[in-house]
Amino acid sequence: MILMLNCSYKGKRGNTQYYLELLKAELGDVPVELWNIHQVMTGGLEALKAKLDEAEAFVIGAPLYVDGLPAQMVKILEELLEKDQDRYCGKLVYVISNLGFYEGTQICHLMDIVRNWCGRMGMVYGGGVAVGAGPLVHALKNMPLKKGPNREIGLGLERLAKAMKEGGSVENMFAQTKIPRFIYLQAAHSLFRKTMKENGCK
Repeated sequence: MILMLNCSYKGKRGNTQYYLELLKAELGDVPVELWNIHQVMTGGLEALKAKLDEAEAFVIGAPLYVDGLPAQMVKILEELLEKDQDRYCGKLVYVISNLGFYEGTQICHLMDIVRNWCGRMGMVYGGGVAVGAGPLVHALKNMPLKKGPNREIGLGLERLAKAMKEGGSVENMFAQTKIPRFIYLQAAHSLFRKTMKENGCK
């Protein structure tokens, strides 16, 4: 069984859930349990630890928050490091992350944080996929992956799933849409103005 944790505060409504579901689909028949951070923060930490005992691998799904993980996920990692440092030795950990900026490479620090945590925990960092322009790709989810402008993202998820099935590792993959950057910026600004109006701003 592979345990996935959605660390987005938006839960099932967010982009992170979308990418975890895509990864789950790539895994095919491999058993997956998908948790969200709200379950953990409302008294489910011990249950998460028990599930992590059973899991063959752990996937951290997270949006980029100020060049790192969401604060509540940092708290969970600190708790595990303080109380369960030797409990999960050798267990594989993977990352899938997305951000609103166009360039996926900005997620590199988040991946380094998880890699360093794995080193302290005695766990094995198995690599991950970073998705630039994540909200746009989600919004255009009817556009096929593995071909066209989102090919990098689809192939990245495929490679990550293959490594997980084989119990191996991959180098971090920084994938993003090939939709031109200026088009992405226009769409992002339009969505931002729409959201402002919906929240009472002029």
